[in-house]
Amino acid sequence: MENQKVKDNNESILEAFDANSFPIQDVERIEDVCIHVVDSSGKIVCYSKGCEIIENMKHEDVIGKNMSDIYDYLENESMESLVLKTGKKVQDVHVKYTSPSGKVADVISSTYPVFSRTKPNRVEAAICIYRDISDYIHMASTIKKLQNDLKSQQLKNNGTQFTFKDIIGTSANMTECIRHAEIAAQTTAPILIAGPTGTGKEVFAQSIHNASPQANKPFIAINCSAIPENLLESTLFGTVKGSFTGAVDSVGLLETAEGGTIFLDEINSMNLGLQSKLLRVLETGKYRKVGGNKEITSNIRLLSALNQDPLKAIEEKRLRSDLYYRLAVFSINLPPLKDRRQDILDLVPFFLSTEGTAMGKQLFEVSKESQEVLLSHDWPGNIRELKHAVTHAIYLAQYQDTILTPDLLPAYLRKNISDKKIYEKYLSVSIDDKNLKATLNKIEKQMIMDVLETNKYNISKSSRDLGISRQNLQYKIHLHQINVIEDNSII
Repeated sequence: MENQKVKDNNESILEAFDANSFPIQDVERIEDVCIHVVDSSGKIVCYSKGCEIIENMKHEDVIGKNMSDIYDYLENESMESLVLKTGKKVQDVHVKYTSPSGKVADVISSTYPVFSRTKPNRVEAAICIYRDISDYIHMASTIKKLQNDLKSQQLKNNGTQFTFKDIIGTSANMTECIRHAEIAAQTTAPILIAGPTGTGKEVFAQSIHNASPQANKPFIAINCSAIPENLLESTLFGTVKGSFTGAVDSVGLLETAEGGTIFLDEINSMNLGLQSKLLRVLETGKYRKVGGNKEITSNIRLLSALNQDPLKAIEEKRLRSDLYYRLAVFSINLPPLKDRRQDILDLVPFFLSTEGTAMGKQLFEVSKESQEVLLSHDWPGNIRELKHAVTHAIYLAQYQDTILTPDLLPAYLRKNISDKKIYEKYLSVSIDDKNLKATLNKIEKQMIMDVLETNKYNISKSSRDLGISRQNLQYKIHLHQINVIEDNSII
């Protein structure tokens, strides 16, 4: 009895495949359901309206075509092919694939075999019913990012966020900086971190604190350039009520950081008078509040940083030499990103992962063209600039994009590499026996040919791009014997 029901059901489904009776128009009206049917050879015989929406395709573009010719599966294989091969149904399987339109689809599918009326063991077709889950994945990624951020915030109660594990880079000079910092962390000596803006000086400072015996004590960071000169002293040392108009009893950062670490960033922005008072704290371990006459004993670890060469800062009288030698018992010089370019290919995937997840984007791969653009730039803003460029790409990317392509990067990066290639091309022109005029003529000819080709031999537009008159360009074309398409509509 049961076998008869199955047989009857299969017969009714097979009848539906008849081109004259299959109710495709009814299926296409159900936009939130995707129905995809292939015959035993893998040819698509049914493609519903829901499929069109998810894959950004039209019914007539896929009907009659072989499934293996138009789909590229990124995660799991084609469930229809599996069912045609095994004759067994598969339910609730996550499949990720790219459609011919280039759209990446994330779906949950259930696929069922259709057996022959005359040969019960023969699979005639496979019916796949699926739904789009890209919005759910986006939501799950956002929630995961928020959870990770919350976990990270709760992880440290000492005012820090980073450890040495968070420092990305395997280049020789960065590895050496990390090694020195790890050694310095085990001491109580002051440490001076020097490096251009955006190289990660505070990341190093926090990592040193978290690897030190003071890790469970407070970490207090202050940017000396961000606080007005007349307030910086009271911010550091605290004040006594009545010491100046409006002054109240307040606790300074040295007292707040007691037993822990205080990090003074851009210390070369601190005035020399205050630097001398800081020097006294380092030498005696004592200080007075502003307006106070009572000495307070200080037990802190001092880390400092500056964004220029320390010796140059001393020469420019922005840093006291005696303070420098006190601050730099250990000195760590962080290299600019242009001096450790191999780390770029480690940093970019890291930023794609950490920043992309929060926006629900899934850029997993960096194209070779994008790598070329990223590696050719000198990154004057260092890691901070690189992070900005990657974040820009994430914002521009569509939810279905998985590869970071050059068009997603900031325009100035693409222009830089384009200009660099042109520059290198003209530099590659052979020098004609040190004859300056002959060499310049070769470069001029090459440039004119490139501009003409770019503008499809439009003389007026080419002359404007070259910054010369139309008549002068025509003269140079004749002079250099450049072949131009003779077309009156162009010339």
